[in-house]
Amino acid sequence: MAPSHQYIGNPFLTWLFNKANKSNLSDTHSGFRAFTREAYEKIRTDLKTAGMEFASEMLEVAIKNDLKIAEVPITYYPRAEGSEPNLNSFSDGWRHLKHILLRTPTLLFLIPGFILFALGVLLVLLIWAPFNLWTIRLGIHSMIAGCLLTIVGYQIIFLGLFAKTYGVHHGIGKRDRLTEFIAKHVTLARGSTLGLVVFLLGFVFALKMSMNWVSSGYRDLPLIDQDIAAFTLLVIGLQTVFYSFFLSVIGGGE
Repeated sequence: MAPSHQYIGNPFLTWLFNKANKSNLSDTHSGFRAFTREAYEKIRTDLKTAGMEFASEMLEVAIKNDLKIAEVPITYYPRAEGSEPNLNSFSDGWRHLKHILLRTPTLLFLIPGFILFALGVLLVLLIWAPFNLWTIRLGIHSMIAGCLLTIVGYQIIFLGLFAKTYGVHHGIGKRDRLTEFIAKHVTLARGSTLGLVVFLLGFVFALKMSMNWVSSGYRDLPLIDQDIAAFTLLVIGLQTVFYSFFLSVIGGGE
């Protein structure tokens, strides 16, 4: 096995697979497999892929069906002289990575989304805080970056919620605490109401600044950071309303 496969590609993809499927396997991409006829009958209808990622899919389906998996040490010999490998490092590695990530919305969407959203909110709060954590005072450019991170992170979080809900309803993923919470508590009425509240907060904020500007004879322009905050609330409010409708369509809820 090439060093890049043995020490980088294979360990990384195995680690990612274990994180995504809550397993503890030492090598998820070996093609040396044996299975019983009973096991095959349980997993065969769920096997769809036709490439190298089939190695990952077989284990995913086995875990999904609560099959017992055992690892037996083998000896991996060099290929016979003149025998060319079928593996393409980049394309097959990418297919494995894509296959794993598309079936784990938490790793692909939710965790990056929450990180970006939290960083954005934290940056905005630091700008408006009445104290400095360091000698340099953050300015308007940091405010823009914070609000952009907040909006992008919020979008990615909802993409993760869409993917998890879709996966459960189409048999790709199992129900977990998050999908159960969505099914029970995240309704169209609640989501759209929350979105409207956030939107109205931003609208009232923007309206108040506009009225102050008009009453001053168009001289006192609103502070730019307040403008950015108001429009960020408007955007997130509208996103929440329409995302709630889309989540309801995917989940078949009310």
